[in-house]
Amino acid sequence: MEKYDALILGSGMGGLATGLLLVHKGKKVAILEKNSRPGGRFTSFERDGFMLDLGVHIISRGKNGPATTCLESTGLESPIDWMVIRPVQSTGGKIFKFPRDLEGMVPDEDLKAVIQFVTDVKGLSEEEIMALNDITLEEYLNRYTTNNIVHSCVSRVGDVYLVCPEWVASAGEFARCLQWEANAKSSAYPAGGCVSVANAYADGFKHFGGELYLDTEIAKVIVEDGKAVGVTGVDGKEWRADMIVSNADIKHTVLDLVGEEHFDKEYVDYVNGLEYSLCSPVVRIGLDTVLDSDIKMLGQFYAPSQHEYYEMLAREEIPEELNVFLVSPSNFDPATAPEGKQLVMLASPVEFMNDEFAEKYIEKMIDTAEGYIPGLREHAIFIDKSLPSQIAANVGEGGAVIGVAQKPGQVGSGRPKIKTPLDGLFLVGGEVEGSGVGVELVVGTAMKFVENYVD
Repeated sequence: MEKYDALILGSGMGGLATGLLLVHKGKKVAILEKNSRPGGRFTSFERDGFMLDLGVHIISRGKNGPATTCLESTGLESPIDWMVIRPVQSTGGKIFKFPRDLEGMVPDEDLKAVIQFVTDVKGLSEEEIMALNDITLEEYLNRYTTNNIVHSCVSRVGDVYLVCPEWVASAGEFARCLQWEANAKSSAYPAGGCVSVANAYADGFKHFGGELYLDTEIAKVIVEDGKAVGVTGVDGKEWRADMIVSNADIKHTVLDLVGEEHFDKEYVDYVNGLEYSLCSPVVRIGLDTVLDSDIKMLGQFYAPSQHEYYEMLAREEIPEELNVFLVSPSNFDPATAPEGKQLVMLASPVEFMNDEFAEKYIEKMIDTAEGYIPGLREHAIFIDKSLPSQIAANVGEGGAVIGVAQKPGQVGSGRPKIKTPLDGLFLVGGEVEGSGVGVELVVGTAMKFVENYVD
């Protein structure tokens, strides 16, 4: 039986980054992926000449963030071409830039308050940010203003960063993400779709001798004498290694793949109590013509009250105006659509929905988008939909966009640790210690794991 220095479970960006860094250090590594393509949430697929992302993404720091620096730390030249872009916001058909374009939409005192809020957040020290870890974004913003439109705007920015509403999201994590993005000034989208980043990492991993096995689902982590020593595939094949690094859902890893009998009750209770970020239905629309060449990334929101919005959804009522992240990748990356055609993608962070209600909600998402790009349905070559249940089946975690929510009690010292209580078992990805927006958080955990636990 072949023995490895490390086995990585899952080829999401956390797994790919971990694998790349390990093989660069000369380790013998295999990545085992249950799906037929690498990248996890951060991948793309082709349909009718369009390149469709699994999710709807913007990378907070683009070329100046971890997704680039991690790759280049191995001596590889990054092949990723970053298309710099800044989202705008909208409500009631009005498109504007946050926060200064709120003038005339809110009273002057609230405009001054939110501008002061953003200014103060940008100037916070790391110590001051840490002090905000365990209060919510809503609580912190209330110190400046309680205006509903302002709160909806900020909550929607928080949705992009943390995929949690303002009364759930950690103020400290929000502040850290806003600071990093503001300083980098390089929020961007990878040319060719998210798969271009996943492929760059997978190619680098294989370049240094790593072994990537797709369509390889794991049934169990092998534990001997209190140490994780290998895994068994659903096909019965056994793999052995000195380290098992899981890029999978922490609950699935601990409770199913390993088994709670190998952990003390306190840790099992802690894992069971972890809460995930919101999930999202996703809609991808290929158009037979370019209906609108101006809209790039638009954060549409329901203005009256975000609390009211989510309460309506909990009752399975659909608001008149939805929170929708509307992106047209082909307007800034022509490679994502055939010439003369347009790609439109929609996402909307929500609590998990049953399929019947999600189908109705998706139709309203398209209605909302048609308010900005009339003719979507008429000119659609295809409308590709992903229900939360489908995303959950693919990536786990109830379809959560990021993983363990960045909320009070689950950030800083309260976040799951990379090193688990079981000897030989480590975690990377959107579940564990670190900060940042989406894929940047995920890649950062890989860098932290290799720095702290690998000789």
